[in-house]
Amino acid sequence: MQKKVPSVEALERLHRLAYSVPDEVQVRSLDGAIAIDAKSSMGLFALDFSQPVEILTDSPAVLAELECW
Repeated sequence: MQKKVPSVEALERLHRLAYSVPDEVQVRSLDGAIAIDAKSSMGLFALDFSQPVEILTDSPAVLAELECW
């Protein structure tokens, strides 16, 4: 799922959401050059969130929440 993370607050929300589920939640740049575990707060800041990112997970809870963004 491609999403634009509009603010630092949304990034923090994604981080908390990832921690709330046992499933893996990965965030990566659209070109695939950078892939980060969304549970890693330091790692999340390695991505350029001025551009859309791809969020990969099998978690129904995370996917449902992201649909509302």
